[in-house]
Amino acid sequence: MNSKEALEKLKGLVGEETYKTVLDALAGSTVYFPENYEWQDKSGRNMRLREDFYSGNYEVSDLAKKYNLSISRIYKIIQSRN
Repeated sequence: MNSKEALEKLKGLVGEETYKTVLDALAGSTVYFPENYEWQDKSGRNMRLREDFYSGNYEVSDLAKKYNLSISRIYKIIQSRN
């Protein structure tokens, strides 16, 4: 879905007034809405991901599928110290 379609869908979901309020508050920003909108403990996920990687049981591509992340994101998490 492109940005124009997403904005039209947002307007239909929240109504004209709320739509204008959101635009005023976030104009010029880039906002990403994940498919899985449930809150995630990213630090815990990242720790488990690193443990999986260093166990030797998973390739990076396997981890990308398991955690539903891109391969480049997996590498960033593995390399991070947090």
